[in-house]
Amino acid sequence: MTDTVSLHSFCKDHGNLPKTSVRRWLNDHNYSTSNGLSPLAVEAALEQFCPPAAPTAPAGGMTIDVGNHRGQLALPQQPGAIDLGAYRGENAELTSFAPEDIDRFLDACDGFVDAVNADFAHQQAVTQQKEAAAAKVRSKVEEVKAAQLRYQLRSETLALHNRGIDAELKEGLATLGKPAADTAAPGA
Repeated sequence: MTDTVSLHSFCKDHGNLPKTSVRRWLNDHNYSTSNGLSPLAVEAALEQFCPPAAPTAPAGGMTIDVGNHRGQLALPQQPGAIDLGAYRGENAELTSFAPEDIDRFLDACDGFVDAVNADFAHQQAVTQQKEAAAAKVRSKVEEVKAAQLRYQLRSETLALHNRGIDAELKEGLATLGKPAADTAAPGA
């Protein structure tokens, strides 16, 4: 036997063995099934799935011929392994995630939640600082407006007062240069 045998043919020729079980067992034991079964793979599969029947020695060297009056009953050959996947159907494959993948996903979710909470706390702190700064600015603006109003009122009051002083000075200085109207000049 030098040529390869297809997995399908091997399983069909040896009692309709389940292909999935044979393929899985051969692959698990480092026999490739992708390009058919090599002679070594066939030999290993035969040993695993089709063990030879124990020879029975006739008693006293005598051969017993059962003749044609009895039909021979062949028991079905039981597989060495049963692959339940072959019975589920084509679309009933069960999939699962590795526990490490779930843990990484949960860690990522926890990290996201922590980051969102931290960022929100930071936003709140910045907002509180801005509110405090705005309150200080508002207070200072009111203080400046009040100081400006006081300054304006004081300046106008002083200006009015200075006008009165200026008028008094003008009048006082004007009297030095002119004779008084009711006093007569001497020798007149």
